[in-house]
Amino acid sequence: MQQLYGSETLVREYLLPLRLIAAEGDAEHADLLLRAARKQVGLGVQESVHVRGKCRLVLDFGRELRGGLRIVLGRAAGSTRVRLRLGESVGEALSEVGQKGSTNDHALRDLTLALPQLSDQQFFDSGFRFACVDFLEETTDLELLAVNAVSVRAPRPQVASFRCSDKEIERIFDTAARTVQLCAGEYIWDGIKRDRLVWVGDLYPEVTALLSLCADDGCVARSLDFVKEQTPLPGWMNGFPMYSMWWIILVEEYYRATGNADYLHAQRGYYEGLMRQIADCIGEDGSFDFGMEFVDWPTHGHADETEGVRSLCRLCAQSGMRLEALYGIRGGAAAAVEQKLMRAGAEVTEKRQIAALKYLAGAALSERERAILTEGGAKGFSTFMSYFLLTALSDTAGEKAALSAMKEYYGGMLSMGATTFWEDFDTEWLRGRVCPVDRLPRAGEKDIHGDFGAFCYTGYRHSLCHGWSAGVVPFLFRRILGIRVEEAGFRKVTVSPRLGGLEYAEAELPVPQGVLRIECRREGGKTKVRVTAPAGTEVCVAEEGA
Repeated sequence: MQQLYGSETLVREYLLPLRLIAAEGDAEHADLLLRAARKQVGLGVQESVHVRGKCRLVLDFGRELRGGLRIVLGRAAGSTRVRLRLGESVGEALSEVGQKGSTNDHALRDLTLALPQLSDQQFFDSGFRFACVDFLEETTDLELLAVNAVSVRAPRPQVASFRCSDKEIERIFDTAARTVQLCAGEYIWDGIKRDRLVWVGDLYPEVTALLSLCADDGCVARSLDFVKEQTPLPGWMNGFPMYSMWWIILVEEYYRATGNADYLHAQRGYYEGLMRQIADCIGEDGSFDFGMEFVDWPTHGHADETEGVRSLCRLCAQSGMRLEALYGIRGGAAAAVEQKLMRAGAEVTEKRQIAALKYLAGAALSERERAILTEGGAKGFSTFMSYFLLTALSDTAGEKAALSAMKEYYGGMLSMGATTFWEDFDTEWLRGRVCPVDRLPRAGEKDIHGDFGAFCYTGYRHSLCHGWSAGVVPFLFRRILGIRVEEAGFRKVTVSPRLGGLEYAEAELPVPQGVLRIECRREGGKTKVRVTAPAGTEVCVAEEGA
């Protein structure tokens, strides 16, 4: 079933629950819900769950979904007052609003109403895997015919795949891909439960993942334009100066992936004004004052944050210099920004993501900074900064170390029942006895969803499907397979794989000319590479990767 939504046609699908977690009260034949796929309510004899009095049904649909609930009701002789709750974990589905951060922010997930008899109704549009249906009155006497999840997704085919000799890495790739696909409809959202907004400063992992997975369908350009149109200069996008810097980086990333010159040149006027505005905030001595500083939540307010802003601004200036070359601008503001920022700096004292940004911006790292970046496995990782952390780690400690940290970090979420990746995660959360998302905590256990989180994502408010966690997708393509775009739109590509201990890795990915296929295999101490490229894509292959 399809529904027109703006310029995007969304696909809707009814899904059966895969597991009945609980059936409390008098709900005769409750297991019927696991196989009841009603197409139409009728007046004749129908199999049904006979609900009498107060009753609770808790359902597991098996994986994270964007969408809502469909309730099909037959005849009812008594009260049909019902409370419906959704959750990304069992604990959230059973929580009260306000309990451990549980919320209805951005998308309702807790609703009480009376159901009409002989009805087929749909409720909610949120992110969830679990649902709790509470019949609230002693006088309830009704036929419950079906409870389905209504899965909503964009009809965007995924072209890309990644397969290798490590099945856990394959699972991580597939889960990250599914996460960003759920978050990208007509526009790219942070999450499907909460923060259903276009936060341009959060989009880098989502944009680079989406352009790696799918042919360009306008979603990225719409999202970048939406924020630009909402932010006439001298405003800062989403109220953050650093988010405007990310916009410049993303425009250049989008052009490199797609070769869309019309879009690129349409941004010129706004870009020039914005880069001048950034330059005006930077002194000749390399100091700067943007009115506030922000890189990501785990580093906000920390002493390392200033160096993170400097590094981000340098990356922005470097993207700006490449844009100015394409625009034919001589003596533009971007080079001046880069030169001034290089005149000052500070040593990173603790935060790994800041050390990664500093390295990727081209600054030399001290021995202490290199140790911060390379030691400790996945300790101190963040989902939003995963691409930068893994990329810098692969450059400085090797691909084997980067893949090991990736498996420790993302595998930790999978071990807790994740079917999409989360707004945040810390491997320290796994210390001791911890309950996964698919059941309630037992005595002495912590709830991985309700008992952790920080900043604006504490407890059940924490989004368990957040697109910014998808940075592993571009990492695997760019660093493990070594795919580098030499000419915008994949007209020229270098493939220089470094498999990091993998015996083989192979992938398909979309390019404007068609599909690029890469197969890499270790043979006799060398990496043998086979590439199949569409007409219009020139590929240079290096087979000596480690």
